[in-house]
Amino acid sequence: MTEQDLIELGFEKDVIEDSESQNGFDYYYYKKDFYEGLTFLSHGSDEIIDDNWIIYNPDWLDIEIKDIEVLKELINVFSKIKG
Repeated sequence: MTEQDLIELGFEKDVIEDSESQNGFDYYYYKKDFYEGLTFLSHGSDEIIDDNWIIYNPDWLDIEIKDIEVLKELINVFSKIKG
């Protein structure tokens, strides 16, 4: 899925400057909060190849979402659940 897909799905861009990370470069990632305890994150921009963004949840590290249709379905379900 592309960066534009994430923007259209309501993900927010979070920029991390080198002064904060001290890793030698600025980067950014996308996040979408549904409610406390449920957040989807993208990999950092420094890890993205050919605009193929990957989404994960920090508590489900073994699961990566690479398909835009699967992500849309999950967003639809989680948006209906009240936390």
